[in-house]
Amino acid sequence: MNMKKIYSSVYEKIFESSIARGREKSGDYYPLRPSLVLGHDPLIAMIVDDFKAAGFKIDKNVRSRLLFVADHFAPPSTAERADILKKFLDFSYGEKIENVKVFEGICHQLMVESEMARPFSYIAGSDSHTVMAGAISSIASGYGSMDILSAMTTGVIYEKKFPVRGVNFYGDKAPFITGRDLGLEVIRLIGEGEGNNTVLEYSDNTSGCVFMDDRYAISNASIECGASAGIFSPDEILLGHLIMRGGPGTKRSYEKLFDEFTADVKPDYEVNVHIDAGSMNSKIALPHDFSKIIDVAGVSNVSVDQVFVGSCASGRISDFQYMCEAIGSISKKARRKNVKKDPKVRLIVTPSSQKIYLEAIKLGYIEKLIGFGAVITNPSCGPCGGIDKGLIGSGEVCLSTSTRNFRGRMGSMDSDIYIASPLTAIFTAYAGKITAPEEFYL
Repeated sequence: MNMKKIYSSVYEKIFESSIARGREKSGDYYPLRPSLVLGHDPLIAMIVDDFKAAGFKIDKNVRSRLLFVADHFAPPSTAERADILKKFLDFSYGEKIENVKVFEGICHQLMVESEMARPFSYIAGSDSHTVMAGAISSIASGYGSMDILSAMTTGVIYEKKFPVRGVNFYGDKAPFITGRDLGLEVIRLIGEGEGNNTVLEYSDNTSGCVFMDDRYAISNASIECGASAGIFSPDEILLGHLIMRGGPGTKRSYEKLFDEFTADVKPDYEVNVHIDAGSMNSKIALPHDFSKIIDVAGVSNVSVDQVFVGSCASGRISDFQYMCEAIGSISKKARRKNVKKDPKVRLIVTPSSQKIYLEAIKLGYIEKLIGFGAVITNPSCGPCGGIDKGLIGSGEVCLSTSTRNFRGRMGSMDSDIYIASPLTAIFTAYAGKITAPEEFYL
């Protein structure tokens, strides 16, 4: 009698179900068939010449699975970048790519807003922060140009099967702890790059206080540990999110999908990391990497020139809610209705998609932030990758919610970037120096 296989992780089951049947394994590498291939303007432009020179064709079964997004040079700030964007667009439209998004938001956010990103699937993207889609219980990994080219033309990417570390969140987080704080805590405990050649699998055993936007921030941070993917186990929060997102799935069909998928998954991780969200303080990464992550309260007398809230690590609707709640806390403590940021601090806020931008307008968040002194930019990668709309100069200090703080990441090589949460960002913009949210909440 054949015994039904029991999978030791969500990752293992998705991985095995994504193996392309009829394709040979190559050493330790398996041919995986992505259900979605994400490409952004600079990387797709990079492969155009090789694609044409080799006479490649896009695999007919892949065309509908491609999602191409212009988000880096959005809009282009130089003639050189305009040429790159043109190359991307000419290729996309010339090849009749069905799903092309231009200036609508950051590719990773548009990916998870799309019905194309499905739970329990394998997603390949042209950027390391594709891992963000792990929040919807998918294997989502970033690749270089040749792997994306392979996915486009052959329908598969060859990938190794990695060991899995379990990360368990428990306890009830304080209202000043956000997904960005939790993501920084994951990096602190595992270590920058110490999760290389592994997968992180997250479980939310709090009382349901790690919401979807928090999870996107946490999964996004997985890559800073070196992890190939950062997957959340499916639960009621994800189920509710998928139903709200809309699309062909109904509540009943999603419930059936979840029940069928989880029936033979019994987590048994090689390593387990436990994080008590209830005992956490607000976190901050010191320049110029993620090797030094401490409590925000441990940073004293650091004045800032700029505060940036945005990138694929932030800029979602809950981040706007956090920021406006912070302004409310400042008003309450100052006993003034119309408080403003420190006049010497530049506060730049970037929604991660047009959908979020419009919702933030509707909810009054944009008006409140502008009243506080913020500049709101169009959804794009912007200063996070040192592209535009908020670069910093020599000797300047920036408190940012973005993905990375490497030297020169946001402009001058002679500048400092601190990474923290949207709440820390607003309190810092108000005080003119790095300030812990606890000062206003406790």
